[in-house]
Amino acid sequence: MGGELHPLKYGSYHDDKEQLFAVIKAEEEFIINSSGKNNRRIWIDLYETTIDDEVIEVLIGHLQLIRHKIFNLCLVGCTPYVQKLIKKKMKKVEMDLYYSTRYFDDPEAAKHWLIGKIKEDS
Repeated sequence: MGGELHPLKYGSYHDDKEQLFAVIKAEEEFIINSSGKNNRRIWIDLYETTIDDEVIEVLIGHLQLIRHKIFNLCLVGCTPYVQKLIKKKMKKVEMDLYYSTRYFDDPEAAKHWLIGKIKEDS
């Protein structure tokens, strides 16, 4: 179908923000330096990572920097409350991904949505 499926494993960091932010920065550099534009289907694993205001700020900043590489985006493993906080921040910064980001509990469902096998979930 063209493009790439790119999982970003930001889950299982619990409260270790320093390590999480280091991984986010490394992924960011890799994606920015990769070829292509608007060609990545990205799912972000957030299971077992504590998501607070600081993490949301870093995540949104990260997404803004790599936006030109993103075709589809979904976040996997965050609670409905965290989803609401992320959506609120996206809307506040007028991020166009606000309208197209999808949220899933199941990584397999997220992958199927990303590659177009299902139209909509969540």
